[in-house]
Amino acid sequence: MKNRIIAILFSFMLAAGSLSACAGAQNETAKTETSTAAVQSQADETGESVSEEMETAAAETDAEEETGEGGNASGGITEFTDSCGTQFQLEKPLERIIVLNRQTAEAIQILQAQDKVIATGDTTVENNPYLLDYQELPDMGDTGELNIEAIISLQPDAVLVHTNRATELEDQLVPAGIAVIRMDNYQPERYDEEMLLLGRILGKEQRAQEFLEYKHALEDMIAERVAQIGEDEKKTVMALSVGFLNSDGGYRIFPCMSIDGEMGVGEGYSTILAGGLDASPEIQYDPSVGDTTILVDEEYALSCNPQVLTLHGTWLGGYDCEDETEFRDVIDHIYEISSISQMDAGKNREVYIFHTDFLGASKRHIGVMQLCKYLYPEKFADLDVEGYAREYFENWLGTEYKGIWYYAAE
Repeated sequence: MKNRIIAILFSFMLAAGSLSACAGAQNETAKTETSTAAVQSQADETGESVSEEMETAAAETDAEEETGEGGNASGGITEFTDSCGTQFQLEKPLERIIVLNRQTAEAIQILQAQDKVIATGDTTVENNPYLLDYQELPDMGDTGELNIEAIISLQPDAVLVHTNRATELEDQLVPAGIAVIRMDNYQPERYDEEMLLLGRILGKEQRAQEFLEYKHALEDMIAERVAQIGEDEKKTVMALSVGFLNSDGGYRIFPCMSIDGEMGVGEGYSTILAGGLDASPEIQYDPSVGDTTILVDEEYALSCNPQVLTLHGTWLGGYDCEDETEFRDVIDHIYEISSISQMDAGKNREVYIFHTDFLGASKRHIGVMQLCKYLYPEKFADLDVEGYAREYFENWLGTEYKGIWYYAAE
């Protein structure tokens, strides 16, 4: 039976993470008229951070709820806050959801809750062909051109969408009794909280905890080994968008860190996790803007002179890729059209391509392992990256592992 939003939903500004986009969504929400299904209004400041509330909500089980087999709450009312600061009271677990975020779709499959997904969007099927259970579901379109009538006609309990996209959805869906829950499931600083939240609202708390324990164990193993690398041994790294390389006469950098000193964008922050040094520390991620890449001119990129370049994109390699030819062709083309051959990284052929998904979300711990091997091959020669990747796909996604996800210039 369709879950109903049964209490007040209210919004407030986050201190970090997609602030401007979330604000847009909240402003849209604030204008929505009260209905029997949902109400959204501005909340008073509580002094408690959203991340703390999410962590608390994910860790606690309401006292009045009965607990089902495996430690998952079997039903009742749950209160939670999404990544844009909107608070909800919903019947749980949600049974009919539409996912307009492919990273969230993958997280749901990790939780073995894909049977609750009734439709997708935002290139979930196109960019995540290994999520087999979603392939035949209705596609609601890209977030810029969503089929709102189709979404409403499916009568979902909730729509899950990025924090910084489709900010008009609250106005369009809340009056129809459909909750709009915003999360990204790829930003490093919020990934764990959002996975715990998904587990809570989908009745998969134990599975969420198990996955995070598995992921943390591998991350801790890597961190311990990286800690043994001397500062004088560390290489400078610049993470670039392969799709926007040399665009508008410059380069697009994935920042390693944010302006508040916290984690930057996943592709960039992976440099730090793998024991690299940020070649462009002046370039920092601004959560209030939300852009994951920052355009710099050629002169600046050359002045940084990174020892290593990592290039990232969703269109190169991936699950269905069987031939490295396209990688070689792209590398050759990049050397022809850009100035990377003037950098130490280009001169020494320390240029590495990663499919964004391997350093950008649920698989980040695997991509970081491979980056460690590229940066410090003698120190990490024993790491079986392909084995860990196979384990992730088979044990957590329940699908075959295949494809080419990373490539080193020859």
